[in-house]
Amino acid sequence: MCFSVLIVDDEKMPREILHHYIPWEEYGVRSVYEAQDGESALELASEKKPDIIISDIKMPRRNGLSLAEEVRRILPDCQFIFLSGYSDKEYLKGAIRLKAASYVEKPIDLDEIRGVLTEVCEQLRSTRRPDPEILFFRGGPDNTEPLNDRIYTPDDVLFTRLGEAVRHKNRHETEHLLEPLYRELLRCEGTPPDTIRSLYCRIVFLFINAAESRNLAPVAAAGNDSLLKIGGEETLSGLHAILKSLCVMYFNALESEEPDPLTRVNQYLEAHWSEPELTVLDMAQALGFTNTYLCAAYKKKLRQDHKPADHPAAAGACKGFTGPFLSPAL
Repeated sequence: MCFSVLIVDDEKMPREILHHYIPWEEYGVRSVYEAQDGESALELASEKKPDIIISDIKMPRRNGLSLAEEVRRILPDCQFIFLSGYSDKEYLKGAIRLKAASYVEKPIDLDEIRGVLTEVCEQLRSTRRPDPEILFFRGGPDNTEPLNDRIYTPDDVLFTRLGEAVRHKNRHETEHLLEPLYRELLRCEGTPPDTIRSLYCRIVFLFINAAESRNLAPVAAAGNDSLLKIGGEETLSGLHAILKSLCVMYFNALESEEPDPLTRVNQYLEAHWSEPELTVLDMAQALGFTNTYLCAAYKKKLRQDHKPADHPAAAGACKGFTGPFLSPAL
């Protein structure tokens, strides 16, 4: 978790000592600002919204207590550390009333300031809730830089290709489309998280519909569970993990039920043997293979099983047969 600090003092020396001699990075402080009086500090606080203000109490234009009262109206969680060279009890009472984190007397003791900063930063970490949109895109509250304003525009062509890849059991193409989509969404931090959740639900439905059409009941059920998880997921990386898990489950289920090439060829021939124009190329394209791979895989499987082809057309093709059933020969 990163913080920002505003140092306010009408004297230049204390500002420079605090700015340059405190190891701010050790406390998670990324930005340190300076102001030379209470009025300019109020303007700077409104703009920069610091987490911690280290302020002298007695200053021209607006003193530290008045500054704290105004800042608390716009930044109720801002923590104040007051500095004062005056042992005036009224100042101390005011600091207590404003619930200041600490009251440190001048001249500045760097060790004392460092001890106070340690306590203040620990308190901020324990009480601060991360911005939900920063959490969504960046996975945690550590990076508090403002989100960019890029908005993702849905790509209908991409979703058409993705739907075809899922339906046609093309695992490589599906994964090839999902990963760039995720990376693009990470870059579009202006997109409402609910819009992205809806987009992921849309993709999950592609898997559910494909699973139901192939009677993969466990995958369809997992898809429905994924829809519920997406609704409550707080990070984009979590959404992607849910989708990847479903994708792996879907294709693993397909592969476990997928017949070997020999069986698939025989099943195809059984259904299409009467077509006079049937060719090996037609069959390879229908089964999602290249011509060369189909022939090699079919013959290899025959040799492993030590048996002739189950279908006469395939048997003839394996022996160099060219006829009405299969041409050219396998």
